Amino acid sequence: MLRNVIFWAHLLAGLTAGLVVFVLAVTGALLAFEGQIEDWVRARAIEAPRDAAPLSVEVLLEATGAQPGQVLTLPRGVGGLVTLSQGRLASVIDPWSGAVVEGAGAGVAEFFLAVEGVHRWLAPGGRSDPGREVVGAANLLFLWLVVSGLYLWLPKAWRWTVLKTKLFFRRGLPTAQARDYNWHHVFGIWALVPLFVIVLTGVVMSYSWANALLYASVGEVVPQRGPPANAPAEGRNGTGGGQGVQRGASNIPNALARQPLSGTPLSYAELIAVAEETRPNWKRAQIAVPESGAGVVALTLDAGNGQQPAAKTRLVMDRATGAVIRTETGATGTVGARLRLWARFAHTGQYYGLVGQAVAGLASLAAAVLVYTGMALGLRRLWRMARPRRTA
Repeated sequence: MLRNVIFWAHLLAGLTAGLVVFVLAVTGALLAFEGQIEDWVRARAIEAPRDAAPLSVEVLLEATGAQPGQVLTLPRGVGGLVTLSQGRLASVIDPWSGAVVEGAGAGVAEFFLAVEGVHRWLAPGGRSDPGREVVGAANLLFLWLVVSGLYLWLPKAWRWTVLKTKLFFRRGLPTAQARDYNWHHVFGIWALVPLFVIVLTGVVMSYSWANALLYASVGEVVPQRGPPANAPAEGRNGTGGGQGVQRGASNIPNALARQPLSGTPLSYAELIAVAEETRPNWKRAQIAVPESGAGVVALTLDAGNGQQPAAKTRLVMDRATGAVIRTETGATGTVGARLRLWARFAHTGQYYGLVGQAVAGLASLAAAVLVYTGMALGLRRLWRMARPRRTA
């Protein structure tokens, strides 16, 4: 009896949310390697001159007219991508001339922005509150589909002859229905864990009450002010769930941001050399452009893919002495804040690097197959149930 009730609840939820879940799955797969693809396309827009050295950070900042609040991102070594960004808007900089490379990767960026709009709001043009509500509801139903699907997958008899038909693809099946049944079980069980993580974290980001439950699970309340110290704004390449510390434009606590310059500032190369002791294996450095008379600067060394909080070390340094005043990593902050940070980047797989992104992308493709096979099986069943009444 219970299995029958869960089966019909599973089927009806799938038919109700199927189309939206399919859209989320396909767009999620397309976004799996968004950052790497954008960086690759942008880097190809710049040709390195022979026997030339990249400009110093100071010259780059002057050449680009960088303003306080902007962030300059530099690669370790020669040939990587240099960008100047504010929020989610980034300009590609030629490291040999300091010129802004207009239109570098613009087409690819616009494509991914549209895909993200569909993924988050069902609207390629930007935010849509109705679309957000639909996506949130679809995420909730998808979570039910994942949980109930596991229950329905469990065989009544735990024999290998039964299990292998649900674990592996079968050849030579006589009908499309038999194929869909096999595929639905195989894709479902192998994608179960990553899909559960993706959908559960999606619910956390869709609903404030789910976000509050995440914090409440560790005895905390949702902070009211500011994003985490080492993370940008919410989005595919951002995060949310603040830590309650008032910060200035460069994300430095206001008490430190007001500290005046006490002498001749060190070069940024010298500051990076000091910071390197905390993260010797860094791949890129991010410098939050300070006010001209500011005594401190925020500098982040990143040893990961750019979206792994645990691979980042963020330092607040005295510009005149190079002394490290404050150190923050992905492990900094309350348990709730760290858990929220994990939820954001586990959703895309980025928390676990390239392997995590690949798993998330494959799980998204599996979800699309699950929607197709599930709806095909469900509609065939409803059609068979309706036929006797039609012929009566």
